[in-house]
Amino acid sequence: MSEPQRPIPLTDLRRRVPIARRCINDLLTRLLGEVELHYDFYREWNGCWRVRVDVADRGRLDFTLLDTPGGGILALPRPLPERWRLETGIVASDGTTWTLDEAGELVPFPH
Repeated sequence: MSEPQRPIPLTDLRRRVPIARRCINDLLTRLLGEVELHYDFYREWNGCWRVRVDVADRGRLDFTLLDTPGGGILALPRPLPERWRLETGIVASDGTTWTLDEAGELVPFPH
């Protein structure tokens, strides 16, 4: 049996910035309520895109951007808050939901 496909690092951000912003905004609005966000997109040494998001009056979060097997974007908070990991998972732009298992591996969120 083959290994299930998992999201991979997003290396091409062209024309996908609005999708990434919407994905992050939807996630944070769902988990924190209405928030004002400021985005700073940057590349890591390995070519993967990350986003530093300032949440007005609440702090800062870093996200790693990943391509899902279905062609969506997953904005994974780093580090992933434990409550989000265990209770809600992180919804990607294609509707799939992901989390990290006990070993830190990205896996589909059990609904």
